[in-house]
Amino acid sequence: MTQLFYTQYYIPGVIATIVVVGFELSHLINNPVMYSTQTVRWMILFVFVALLLFDKRKYINFEQLRFVLLLGFITSTGYGLLKDIFHPAEFFHADAIARFAGGAGDPNNFGLLCLLLIFFYLPSVPKQPIKASQLVIVAGLLGAGALTVSRSFFLVSFFSLFLYFLLYFRAALGEIFFRALFGLSLAILAGIFVLLSGAMEHVNLDIMSRFDTDNLSDLTGARSDIAKEYFKMYLAQEPDFMLLGAGINGYLGYYNYYFGVDKIFEEVVGPHNTFLEMLVSVGIIGSFLFTYFVYAGFKAEKIRTQNFTFYRLSYLPIIVFLLYCLSLQNLGKYSSYFIVMMIIYNTYRKA
Repeated sequence: MTQLFYTQYYIPGVIATIVVVGFELSHLINNPVMYSTQTVRWMILFVFVALLLFDKRKYINFEQLRFVLLLGFITSTGYGLLKDIFHPAEFFHADAIARFAGGAGDPNNFGLLCLLLIFFYLPSVPKQPIKASQLVIVAGLLGAGALTVSRSFFLVSFFSLFLYFLLYFRAALGEIFFRALFGLSLAILAGIFVLLSGAMEHVNLDIMSRFDTDNLSDLTGARSDIAKEYFKMYLAQEPDFMLLGAGINGYLGYYNYYFGVDKIFEEVVGPHNTFLEMLVSVGIIGSFLFTYFVYAGFKAEKIRTQNFTFYRLSYLPIIVFLLYCLSLQNLGKYSSYFIVMMIIYNTYRKA
């Protein structure tokens, strides 16, 4: 608390924080669902992250926060493993696939944390030596992420790590091509050997079955259907709800009430898309306010670090987060703002 009163803050960021919190609380007027302890918790944690983000002196550095995040991830993984051992999930459908979520509550959230931690620990400067400890951490995180059997994790991890590989060795593309071609040849030979040996008959690759469909609804786990209904309901709202939204902590109750009336969904469903969530929760005006809040965060960190030299590797966590926003709703999750803060810190770190 002493640090809170004696430090210096980036004033435009503080103003943006006050405006965003005030905007969210204004939804109390039109949406009674907002009257809950969830709104209070969201406000406290949002303000806490904002104070860390806009603190000019930064008494907690990126390396310390990164280590805390890693410890939290390890704890979450351990909790999830113990839970699966002593209280395994019961499936009532023969084709159901067991998916690991740790303590995150959602496999995609768990996968997102895996990938972000990987890039937080890998060098952000091309061809900077990668320590053995970093490789061990990356291997462990990839192994934990694979347990999610998440399409998003496998697609985003393949794309982002391939992009990291290209940018990390950008001065030696010819050598990269040769190594990649050699590695691909070995992988093909190994694959042929495994197929001929009949080993695949005894292996059940759940992740492959999750891609085995020609239907968009099945491929997205019905997320495309849910998104379509959310957008249709949004367009049917009064102009004030389209401009202002129903509140980050109120849109679920508001929209699902009408879904229930129209008998569209039998249970409470979220949009599973952060961009759509932003539209229905804070509307067009609130979307601009949140965009400015994030911009102010980047601006504040740039001024504080005076780091004007950027490498493209620093942008990979941003790309990963934005790709995951297509399958996750983040605004109502308290951890999302901490993640955004870590991404901003990572963008301006010098190693």
